[in-house]
Formats: sequence, structure tokens, C-alpha cells
Amino acid sequence: MKGGACQHCGSNIRFRALMFGLSHHLYGKPIPLSNFSPDKNIKAMGLSDAPHYADKLTVLFDYTNFFYHTKPFLDICNIEAMPIGGYDLLITSDVYEHVPPPRHVAFVNSHHLLKPGGLLLLTVPYTMLPKTAEHFPDLHQFGFVQDKKGILLVNRRRDETIEVFDELTWHGGEGSTLELRVFAEADLLQILVDAGFKDITVWHDDIPAYGILQAQQGGSFVISAVKDDNAVPAPVTQHDPYLDNIYPEGASIVHDLIHSPVRISGDRAEKATVQWQKKLPGNKSSSILTAAWQSIKRILGR
Repeated sequence: MKGGACQHCGSNIRFRALMFGLSHHLYGKPIPLSNFSPDKNIKAMGLSDAPHYADKLTVLFDYTNFFYHTKPFLDICNIEAMPIGGYDLLITSDVYEHVPPPRHVAFVNSHHLLKPGGLLLLTVPYTMLPKTAEHFPDLHQFGFVQDKKGILLVNRRRDETIEVFDELTWHGGEGSTLELRVFAEADLLQILVDAGFKDITVWHDDIPAYGILQAQQGGSFVISAVKDDNAVPAPVTQHDPYLDNIYPEGASIVHDLIHSPVRISGDRAEKATVQWQKKLPGNKSSSILTAAWQSIKRILGR
């Protein structure tokens, strides 16, 4: 398994670890995905799940793999059209580092979507640092522009301040999926508890028999959490209630996983702002919201 990828099925360590955690939840012991028992009474959902396991889950369960940019659509930050308490299982693998702030909304909505006792299987890149690196804490109305040097993010904050960022971190290649944060484990676990989850388990052990050697993947472990129906999840708000859990703007963070964007000024920033504003005909609110919506789609398109 070069680099952790299976030469037969193409699964990586993260995918295998997710299914390892799921087998423990369903059967109380490790079972290969190929040996799972079909049960169409299990209603399950994924958020941009990889076909390596999504295709098999579709056959096994009443499973739907949702996407932000294509059918079947789902925006985890806006679940008004979804059945509340309708799912036994929600899998979200390396998605929540891309959702717009405030980041707790995705976790609270995950709780709402699950049935009592339902399972959330989660991965995000995270560190053991004391705080989360939130790259754009004031992200509000934003878009992307490209000049000769690369892609820039232009953001109009709620206080109307314009800010321009360079040296963005993309997952899947430049212009693909923008990284908005690198979580800290302590922050991540606090948000899960406050969102109404219990029995939270971090699956950090090596399982050589199942090709799970955690050191080969780096950056995160699978986390499983069960919906506590007796808990009252934190309310969804427009403002981040966990500001104390993130590094302040301009903090010097030294970690292999963290590549903070650079806020720029001067001529290049001014030109980027003008270029972005030209995409907003008449600078009307409706145009701004349309542009912001398109920008979010670009960020979360997987």
C-alpha cells in the first residue's frame, strides 16, 4: 500500500478508518465493509463521500450521497428543506474545514439531521495546538479574482471593511476547494459536545490488520459521535461563539499543516477590489448576494 492507498480498491487510510469506526458502531467489532449486512432500514447520508465506500453504502443501506455543487444538493449550513431527525448515520469526511464561518453551524445542523442515537462520522484536518487557525474569521460577502500572480480572495466584512488575501490554500489544486481553517482538536471536541453529541471517540490507534497506519496519513483521526437527544444544542448564530478558540489575526503559527493566507494592501489589493466590484453590477444588494452565493459554491465544489 504505497502511501496508504490500497492497490486493489484505491481506498486510503482515512476511508478505511471511517469504515472501521462504522463497523464498531453497527456490530461492536471490526468487520470489513465487504462483509457488512445489508439493511435498508438504516437511513444514511454522506456529504461528498468518496465513491470507494459510497457506492457500497448505497447497496447496503438507504443511503444518499449529497453534494453542494451538483444533485442531490445539500448545504449543511442551510438544512431547511431536509427532514429533521431523519437519519441514522451522517458521514462527513474532510468537508467542515471548507464551510463558511461560523463553523459551529455545520455541527449543530448535523445534530438536527440525525435521529436520537444516530451516528456522526467525521474527519477534518486538525492539530493538537491550543487553538484553531481560522483563516478568514470575518468572511461575509466575498469573491475571487485572478491577476498575473494568482488567485486572490476579496471580502467585504459586516462592518463594510474590504480585505484582500493572497497565498490561499486549496485542496484539490488551485481554484478548486478553498481551505477556510485548520481545526484544533480541543476546539473541535468542544463544538461537538456543545452541538449535542455524546460518546465522542477519536479513532487514533493503528490497526495493521486493516491497513490503518495513522502516521502515514497525518493531520487528523476519524471521530465518531452519537446524537444525545437529551442535549439542547447550541443555537445557530451569525457570529462565532467560539472566538476564544481561534488564533487572533496576524498570529505566528508554526505547524506543518497550517499555511495561513496573507492579507495584502497597496496597488494590487486596490486593483483586485475594483475587479471584484465590477462583478457586482450596480453594486446592488441582490447582486452582492448572488456573487457571494457563486463564490461559496466554488469554495465547496468537490
